[in-house]
Amino acid sequence: MSKQSTRRVKPTKPPAGPGKSSLPAPSGRRPVRGSPAPRAQGDAQRGPGRPGGAASRSRILDEAGQLFARAGFEGVTIRRIAARAGVNLAAVGYHFGSKKGLYHEVMRQIIHDVAPIIEPVVERIQGGVAAAAGDRLALSQLAAQFVRHTLTAVLTNERLRWQHALLVREFSQPSDEFPMILAEAIGPMHDAVGELVAASTGKDRADSETQLLTTDVVGQCMIYQIARTLVCARMGWGDYTPDNVERLIVMVTGSVQRTLGLPETGPSPKPAGGTADDRH
Repeated sequence: MSKQSTRRVKPTKPPAGPGKSSLPAPSGRRPVRGSPAPRAQGDAQRGPGRPGGAASRSRILDEAGQLFARAGFEGVTIRRIAARAGVNLAAVGYHFGSKKGLYHEVMRQIIHDVAPIIEPVVERIQGGVAAAAGDRLALSQLAAQFVRHTLTAVLTNERLRWQHALLVREFSQPSDEFPMILAEAIGPMHDAVGELVAASTGKDRADSETQLLTTDVVGQCMIYQIARTLVCARMGWGDYTPDNVERLIVMVTGSVQRTLGLPETGPSPKPAGGTADDRH
């Protein structure tokens, strides 16, 4: 009697249920729920950490932010982000769940990073407007301080270059994250500058002309980051050196003071022993 051959049949995998990550698991294995993904080779090459660690998460945020700034949300894939960060695809899903979740965290990180720039501006202007009590020379000096602080911070911070580019994308092509950016970063600065504009012009802060003039004043500073490449090309500059930044501060200070009808005082003095960011 011949022996019957038997074959072991592999069980079929059930389809992923709702809420399961669609990102593939490394090496053909399914990730264990609640445990970090296996360490990718790129983690050892790019620096310390594992897919479940803070170092990998930080790298993913930085690389994703720079890619989003260049190509926009739709122009970037999770695979490309993972490759740039030196992690496997599962690490992105582990930390952020989806590309949309990653984009949200990139914007939250930018808000966190610009807080040390925005908060001193808000505090200084609000306190300065109250202390000036309508004195136009004091208001003019306050405007000069705003210009120096803002231009120094925006033009000399290398990391802010790509962060600002991504914010500008949100201004022209807003995503679901724009209301958060407006409420937590842009709004507070514009509200504070609006107080300076209202005190300088004598108009109500809620007046539409005050709102537009506030955007104009802030824009006179921000345009030199937005148009950095153009400005340097037209001026024959390699980049913004300290002397070039100082030249812009002098010019923009006079322009803002004239816009607000304030006496021209020249630029605010350079802070002793540090940058404008240090003088809170």
